[in-house]
Amino acid sequence: MTDPRWAYWYAAIVIEGRWLEAESTITKDPEWAYEYARYVIKGRCPEAESVIMTDPESAYMYATDIIEGRWLEAESVIMTDYEWWGHYKDDLIN
Repeated sequence: MTDPRWAYWYAAIVIEGRWLEAESTITKDPEWAYEYARYVIKGRCPEAESVIMTDPESAYMYATDIIEGRWLEAESVIMTDYEWWGHYKDDLIN
């Protein structure tokens, strides 16, 4: 339960649902926190959003797939990556 990736996979494949005891581990990594929100929780995960928004790609994916709209709090981070900011503008702003 110390590796976010394996904790996510265990929740998604073995438990097939939320693993509350491991959420603090999973939500330490922006990529796996996003994956957990999308495929396990199937919705917003407010306790992980501060971590997810530290990575431009994960923040973009979260805005697109989970929020399904602009994520104003994360825009300053997404903006730091030319590629993901371009996708974000095309998909969610324009």
